Amino acid sequence: MFDRDKNISNSKILVIDDEQIVIDVITAHLNVAGYWNVVGICDSIDAAGRMKQEGPDLVLVDISMPDVSGNYLLQVARDEPSLKNVPIIVVTGNDSPEIHRRAIDLGAREVLTKPVDPRRLLKRVEHALESKFRRDETTHLERLQRSKPANEIYRELRGRYR
Repeated sequence: MFDRDKNISNSKILVIDDEQIVIDVITAHLNVAGYWNVVGICDSIDAAGRMKQEGPDLVLVDISMPDVSGNYLLQVARDEPSLKNVPIIVVTGNDSPEIHRRAIDLGAREVLTKPVDPRRLLKRVEHALESKFRRDETTHLERLQRSKPANEIYRELRGRYR
């Protein structure tokens, strides 16, 4: 069953932005809402490796960063099996519909424009995490269902050879 409070308090959220002040503000809003496992990444070059290493439940990423763009990080996440189903919310200062559409096309769950209203940010984070945990739970239950016949066969065979 989906335990919202337990999953929220244990959720690992990566905040990737080239401006430390943006990371600090977003992290403060997340902390107030009960999200304590927040990792800020200011180095866009290091971000792709850190995403794989950290195993996040959610990623918040800027698009316009020096060296490595958020669009590249979206592509990395969608090509990496361990990150393929991790929701990514783009938080960008660019309000261009083309930029937003490109981010969605590359796999972003949604795009928020800076400055972001904290209530809106938190609502999007909550929805993204709830959706992820429900999907994870469904996947787990499907695996259990598929393994059930194998477990029954094993018990039957085990009983024959006792």
